[in-house]
Amino acid sequence: MNFNLIVPIAADKPEYEHTMPYLFNFDETGILLCIRSIMGLDLSKFDGIYFALLAKHNRAYLLEELFRIQFRRLGLERVKVVELERPTSCQAETVYQTVKKCGLQGSIFIKDADNYFESEIVRQNSVSIYPLETLSMVNPQNKSYVAVDDMYYLTNIIEKKIISHYFNAGGVCFEAIDDFCRYYESLIGRGRHLYISHIIYAMLLDKISFRPFAVDAFADWGDIISYKRHLNINR
Repeated sequence: MNFNLIVPIAADKPEYEHTMPYLFNFDETGILLCIRSIMGLDLSKFDGIYFALLAKHNRAYLLEELFRIQFRRLGLERVKVVELERPTSCQAETVYQTVKKCGLQGSIFIKDADNYFESEIVRQNSVSIYPLETLSMVNPQNKSYVAVDDMYYLTNIIEKKIISHYFNAGGVCFEAIDDFCRYYESLIGRGRHLYISHIIYAMLLDKISFRPFAVDAFADWGDIISYKRHLNINR
């Protein structure tokens, strides 16, 4: 059974009309931030790695060529840039469109492009977790929070509301792609912004289990940028 990694980077914001999305910028070592975001994982476990981005960003900034250079430099194989012609409504749709366009089967691991962590990855329904109180700078409103029981199973996951000191660190595994797609299709037309956490919650309600897995060396570039902007505004 195949196990694929998907990194959705298809957000379209007004400021991106004239500015390249910051996730395509370089870190201090010359690696794109969105590629750096997966470097804490054992990439040999994945049959394929898919970076999903908007075609207009690809055309405007020649991203596919830039990615190829980076892949060659880092020795990354089985990696593909997936172009989406139209902006998606949410991250869940970006993942869904990537799955359908590439005909993916088996299991998927979804990794946020705006942060980094290190962890062992197990192919099972699971959510990455990190304790909120260990962060020196954080925007708590940008995260989803998870509750974990004594048997180390997820019992709840919710957006923007602190229900425990654990938040989703930006990595989610679905053991069966078909489950992800089926729940996405059942939820997408309900007139609200669909988060991946909503899909997980719906599966929990149907008694489908998810395990938490702890991560190390967590860094959130979105929080760091927001913090720097806050400092500049209040000087």
